[in-house]
Amino acid sequence: MQMMAPIGMKLISKISLFFICFTGTNILFGQDAYFGDLDPGSDAPPFHSPNRPSTYEHPNDNRNTEAVYLNKYKEADISQNSLNETTKKYFSNIYNDEIIKFKSCIKKEGLLEDNYINSSCEISDAIQDAAFILKDKKNIQAIDLLDRYTKFKKTKNRTPRYPKNMLEFGETGYAVIKFDITEKGKIANEEVIEGWCGNVSSPFTEFQPCSFFNREALTALVKFKYKPSMLNNKPIYTKGVKHKFTFSLNPKLSKMKDEVDKAYDKVRNRIIDKDYDQAVFIAESYLEYDDIFHFEKARALYFNEEYLKASESLFSFIDSLDGEKYRYPEEVLLSSLIILVDSLYFAEQFEKIIDLDRNISFYIQEKPKFRRNLAMTSLYLGTSYVNLGYSHKGMYHLSIARKYAVSDEQVRYIDNVINQAANYL
Repeated sequence: MQMMAPIGMKLISKISLFFICFTGTNILFGQDAYFGDLDPGSDAPPFHSPNRPSTYEHPNDNRNTEAVYLNKYKEADISQNSLNETTKKYFSNIYNDEIIKFKSCIKKEGLLEDNYINSSCEISDAIQDAAFILKDKKNIQAIDLLDRYTKFKKTKNRTPRYPKNMLEFGETGYAVIKFDITEKGKIANEEVIEGWCGNVSSPFTEFQPCSFFNREALTALVKFKYKPSMLNNKPIYTKGVKHKFTFSLNPKLSKMKDEVDKAYDKVRNRIIDKDYDQAVFIAESYLEYDDIFHFEKARALYFNEEYLKASESLFSFIDSLDGEKYRYPEEVLLSSLIILVDSLYFAEQFEKIIDLDRNISFYIQEKPKFRRNLAMTSLYLGTSYVNLGYSHKGMYHLSIARKYAVSDEQVRYIDNVINQAANYL
């Protein structure tokens, strides 16, 4: 297929995306749905999500504005909600039980107390999940779980330079460095353990191994300074600390031909007028000229409640990203993910939603500014897991949905889902 020039900045700025407040639907749990290893029992009622709240407004009703799909939340708006009591108790029990197991493992190693933090005992995924839900912490280390220890603290850092030889190619990616922190807070034994290339702004990226960013990452790291870890108020040596350096660029987009630019405006306007069939027709007519029309077609199909067709169009858009992975702003790409999950959920394609867990979880953990936008996406992911019998992962994502819900109404809605699901505990 012969493609025209990359989509222009003018067009991207015009992309009229919608903000999904939230949607409700019947979540189809069978009698065999469960949390943990417990059978719900014969007394547990069939699970269905609560009905859509009476004050719910479909995004269709607000498309006469130029509001961007991803709301621009202020820093103060990103703070998390308090946890639902059911999930708080669930993850508190997991956290405490797993810590007991971890400490027991360390004691069996026969290490001296000042070397506990260098234990070879593994920290379970269950601890990691619980720590993120309860404490908003990720990548938990031994020092985070042990008594009388104070974790090292960064006092000075340096932003790495983007490699000059990579500017021509516009490649982005990241490098992970492992190092030790001495008793004086200095860096020692640093080495690159991971190097990856791929679009760090896209939730659909399949990263490939590379070493292009390793040198600049190491150069930046040696400028770091730390306050060392402490044991009983005495500085100690800490091994195996990890730091991830990310290298990104803003997409550079060239101007699109006027004819296609006008066609995009027509599609957008047809969606605003709720003329979805015509919007789809126009979008399909221009698919050979620019892949953004797969995205616009999907929007029209979604609004027309043709969810399976909408997801198929979005998968076509995602497939096109391999050859032009740096063309679209992050907001467009993340919007595609959100609409895709929403469409798959309505189409009851739960397995396909779970396949997107890595993409969703990456953004939840690595991109705090988007957590609010992904609240309902997390709800759909969590309920999909529970539908398929994966209780722990389900509870994990339902908790994230509750933490970052954008309104009291969303909180009440998610609480109802969680509390009804608790019948299966």
